[in-house]
Amino acid sequence: MSEQDSNFEMAPPPQPVRRLGLGLRSVLQIIFAVLCVGFVFYLGITHHSRKDFTQSGAFTLSEATIKLLDSSSLQDREKPVKVIAALRKGSPHYPRLRTLIQEYERLADGKIKVDYLDPILDKDRAAEVANNYSEVLADQLFSDEIFIIDARQSIPEEKPDQTKDEKVLEAINSGLRYLNVQDMLVMRLDENKQRRIVGYRDEDFISSALQSALEGRPRVMYLLEDKSDIDVGDANSPWVVLRDALGKQNILLISVRISELEKIPDNAEGVVLVAPQYDFEPKEMEILKEYWRRESASLMFYLDPSARPDNLRAFMRDHGVTLQDDRVLTTRNRRTETKVQAAFTSLANVSAKLEGKSTTFEGRVASLEVREGAEDLATRGITCISLIEADPRYWGETNYTQSQPTYDDQTDNPGPLSIGAAVIKGNANNDLTADKVSKMIILSTTDFLEPGLRNAQLDFVKNSTHWLLGREELIGIGPRGLERRRLNLIKEEVTQLQRIAVFFIPFGLFLLGMMVWNSRRA
Repeated sequence: MSEQDSNFEMAPPPQPVRRLGLGLRSVLQIIFAVLCVGFVFYLGITHHSRKDFTQSGAFTLSEATIKLLDSSSLQDREKPVKVIAALRKGSPHYPRLRTLIQEYERLADGKIKVDYLDPILDKDRAAEVANNYSEVLADQLFSDEIFIIDARQSIPEEKPDQTKDEKVLEAINSGLRYLNVQDMLVMRLDENKQRRIVGYRDEDFISSALQSALEGRPRVMYLLEDKSDIDVGDANSPWVVLRDALGKQNILLISVRISELEKIPDNAEGVVLVAPQYDFEPKEMEILKEYWRRESASLMFYLDPSARPDNLRAFMRDHGVTLQDDRVLTTRNRRTETKVQAAFTSLANVSAKLEGKSTTFEGRVASLEVREGAEDLATRGITCISLIEADPRYWGETNYTQSQPTYDDQTDNPGPLSIGAAVIKGNANNDLTADKVSKMIILSTTDFLEPGLRNAQLDFVKNSTHWLLGREELIGIGPRGLERRRLNLIKEEVTQLQRIAVFFIPFGLFLLGMMVWNSRRA
């Protein structure tokens, strides 16, 4: 036992902890942590991107807006567009609108410069801006929150004999626009009959004003009022809906009477006919045909299925599209359905962005016979293509006055049926003649033109108009707007959320920190 004890080696005594080395390491760790945090912040500031995690993409600019920001009308400019955002920092709209306009500036790649102004905090600068833009602002800068979009390449010289209206018109034609924030708000009455904000249409208004400013002088399309069965004075008429939709594309829709014209005006970018009830006289028909023979002519026909203007129908039939005497409908559970479920086809540069998307057309809808690929039309340089097709379960009922219609192979038109078509006159595939072709849009219903137009149908109206006027680069899915939703909670639920936010979350973080500290100390 003694020999074993003598051979046993004693363990060396423990070395004392060198506090200086431990402290130095701690200091270095803190320094490196601060440097890492600073480096991350630097990368975030210089190389950052935004992500929209909402299911509907409510904070992402629409495809149509992105195409506008990438268009040649903006990117080919030497002088960037100046946007003055006159927003009060205490306004409830300030965070939303500032974030939105910053996204415009970021995606424009330097072609949009935003200048922020609080007219309450900086009254001297507000007075200077109001003086510089007095031709369109008047006193609105101090009463409302607004956006000023200045796309003028140069400021025109002031003429001493110019009236105020002439100055305003010159400023508008040269590319100056302003937007009132109040017009972007969607207001509704609540249960207490108080007007409250339920959503925003800010992107729609800003993009429309930007496009209008870039183009300057608005384009002109003429509505043949004396042939259309619509009331231009009714606020809910298709005229107002179509006028507002085209107005947001910098298109001025003017109503005229073809019976009083010798010819379609030379500045006409297109001719619009909505719900024609009265047929064209031979002289009027010749005026329309003379316009159609021009280069880059554009016709937009929204037809009433119950009307039978023979001369107009013959003109369309001569170009491969025939409005049939039927009603598109189907039956379900022994009930007749006249709300037509339809889908957009894939015609390039018109409805390609809407391809496969479905929408519902309410009211009266007739079918169109579209002679796609007809040889006799091809020899005359005419191409007609179906744009919108009803669901295959719908058919064209020719005896639509009966109470319980059923499909008849002998008299009815089987599905799938076309309810929208496009006609091209000329060679659109040749670069030398593509900008000289004439185009026509035909739709077999007008009942969808009412306030609250469905998004897909509004996109079709805008995209087909872009196609008619040669703005193919702007075709895309438009903005959808942002809706506010209220979360109704009872008092106990609010109390529980307060406890979680004030007590449980901080206490949980404290416990996690103590666990990490204890493990490192051990």
